[in-house]
Amino acid sequence: MLVHNPATPPFFELELEVLITVVIIGGWGGFVSCLMRKRESLPMRSFIYECLAQIIVSCFTGFILSVIAIERGMSSNLVMVAAGIGGVFASPLLRLLGERVKKIIIGEGSV
Repeated sequence: MLVHNPATPPFFELELEVLITVVIIGGWGGFVSCLMRKRESLPMRSFIYECLAQIIVSCFTGFILSVIAIERGMSSNLVMVAAGIGGVFASPLLRLLGERVKKIIIGEGSV
């Protein structure tokens, strides 16, 4: 168990096991997303490449959503749920996040 240092943000005090679990849950969410969108006409080789690409994007999105959950002070269970949701809904969440960041950069919105 790590002791909280007030000068260090809470995310950097996460244990390695929690970080690995967040990434794995995000990847699993990507696999679920890929299975939900499976088309019968798609060859198996293409499906595998598409699925691997989705898993990589989902790991990233699950990680980002988990960081947001940790920053908001959510429990570890809700952080894991956020990682899974981030994995399943990776593409729509990245589009929404991209639009929001673009508005912030342009100066039309706030965080």
